[in-house]
Amino acid sequence: MNDPVAGKATDELERQFAALRPDLVRFATWLSRDRALAEDVVQETLLRAWKSRESLQDPARLKAWLCTIASREHARMYERKRLPTTDVDALVALEDPALAAGDEQQVRELRAALLRLPDDYRVPLVMQVLGGFSTAEIAAELGLGVPAVLTRLFRARDKLREIYGLTPRGAAGAEEAGEAPRLEPER
Repeated sequence: MNDPVAGKATDELERQFAALRPDLVRFATWLSRDRALAEDVVQETLLRAWKSRESLQDPARLKAWLCTIASREHARMYERKRLPTTDVDALVALEDPALAAGDEQQVRELRAALLRLPDDYRVPLVMQVLGGFSTAEIAAELGLGVPAVLTRLFRARDKLREIYGLTPRGAAGAEEAGEAPRLEPER
């Protein structure tokens, strides 16, 4: 006999998967830097999640659970085959449109700056800004402590300030002199 309560729960989970798919694609795109590969990662993520849906203990953590699966699936993709690498600096020099979603110069520059960040800094920043994760959720997903995540987020923003030619907030010289750190470009 069909259980109507289980059917409703399955339908609801299916709706939640569909609603979170765009966020997963965005997250996987930032992880892989390739939209086609990101689509593959998300497809595998949703398949794995569906097969193991009974293991989801807290439905409120569905998004975090799916992002964890996506991160692991992304890592599995690289374990299985070596993908060709691209020199980001060369793409930036060529103003390759693959670096930007639109034609705006600022978007291209920001994307290029983010791609220059080490993975340890970029992933938590992308999870926070694009994924909407809290610091505690990022810590849980990456297996880090909250202070470590806060440090990585601070350093990621500082590195972005450096890339843009701004004085980093962590600049010791200004703080030791009792001055507030500058955010204007140095001239």
